[in-house]
Amino acid sequence: MLKQEIVKIKPLNVRSLYDSYASMLLGYIFAIVKDRQVAESYLVKIFSNISAQFNRIDWEGGSHWEHLRRFAKQELAVFTNTVKSCEYDVAPDAVEQTSANRYLDKMTSEQRQIFCSVYYHRYTITQLAVELDKSEDSINKILKEAFAIIKQLHES
Repeated sequence: MLKQEIVKIKPLNVRSLYDSYASMLLGYIFAIVKDRQVAESYLVKIFSNISAQFNRIDWEGGSHWEHLRRFAKQELAVFTNTVKSCEYDVAPDAVEQTSANRYLDKMTSEQRQIFCSVYYHRYTITQLAVELDKSEDSINKILKEAFAIIKQLHES
């Protein structure tokens, strides 16, 4: 009984949240962005934001996982909204069209095509490499460039 009481009054802090939920949250983010390095970058940013706002968050209302997932959804909103903007890029030649999304507008046509093909049209890197007659490494490189544009614009 005393052990249960000690666990109950154990103070919640960023470190305990990270220790308990970081791997689960990383898996959640990875399922959306499909790139481990990008997912890890989002995880760091989410926990940095949580740390900055920690004392203003009502941790008693709802589960900790629900709070963390909400933070992740907020942070990933730029990414998911950019992916939704890909619906207008239905064909490779449509990539030249301007969209209402400032992130896609800053990408080259090749970056847009690859980003939209992978995240909206659900092509695998291998499928896309074959279709575009490029190496998987070059597809990954271009995809990372597209993410860099999103990250740079989001942080500015």
